[in-house]
Amino acid sequence: MERSSIEGKRDSDSTALPRANAYSLFSQLLSSPHDIKSLSLIPEISFDGLPYDFEMKDILGEYLATDENQLRQKYSVLFEVGDEGPPAPIREDLFLAQPAKLREDLVRFYEFFGYELNEEFQWQMDHLSIELEFIHFLAVGELKADKDKLSFQLGQYDFTEKHLNNWVPQLSKKLSILDESDIYTKIVIELSRFLLDDFGWQKETISQVDVAGG
Repeated sequence: MERSSIEGKRDSDSTALPRANAYSLFSQLLSSPHDIKSLSLIPEISFDGLPYDFEMKDILGEYLATDENQLRQKYSVLFEVGDEGPPAPIREDLFLAQPAKLREDLVRFYEFFGYELNEEFQWQMDHLSIELEFIHFLAVGELKADKDKLSFQLGQYDFTEKHLNNWVPQLSKKLSILDESDIYTKIVIELSRFLLDDFGWQKETISQVDVAGG
C-alpha cells in the first residue's frame, strides 16, 4: 500500500498549527495538576483554520475557574488512586491491562521521530497527556518540514489509529459512567469527539493506493 498526502485537502500551512494547538491544549488539560499549575494555561489560543468545528471555551472556562486543590483531588480520585487501582487509569498500558508490546511500540514511534521525554516522565510514556503532546509535536513537525512532511503526516495518522483511537473512546465511556458532571470527564468526552473529527479528516487527506504486483 502506497500512501501520499492530498495537499489540496490537507493544506498543512493552514491546518497544522491550529491542530497542534488543539492537541497541546488537551495535553495540558489532562496533565496531572500535581505536576503543573492549572493557571499556567493561556485561554487565548487560536484554533482558526481547523477543518472541522471545535469549541472548548466553556470547558476551558470551567477548568480555569476550578480551585487547584479541587482539581488535584478530582484527578487523583478518577485517574490515580483506588483500593484496586484507579477507577479510570489515564495511562494506555494500564487502562488496557498491559497488552503485549504496547510500550515497545510507543518507544519506536518516539525514537523514530526524535521525540524525547524528560527522565522523570519516561516511566509513564503511555500517559494520555504525553501521547497527545506527541501528536502536537508531529503536527508542528508537519508545519515546519520541507522534505519529510509526509512522514509527519503518516505518523499522526498511524499513532492515532494504533494508540489514541484504541483506548480514548473506552476511557470516555468509563468516565461517563463514573461521573458525567466531573470536569475531567467533560474534557475526555470532548477529546473523544475531537479525535473522531480529526482522524476522519486525516483519512480524507491521505491517499492509499494498492501497488501490489507492480
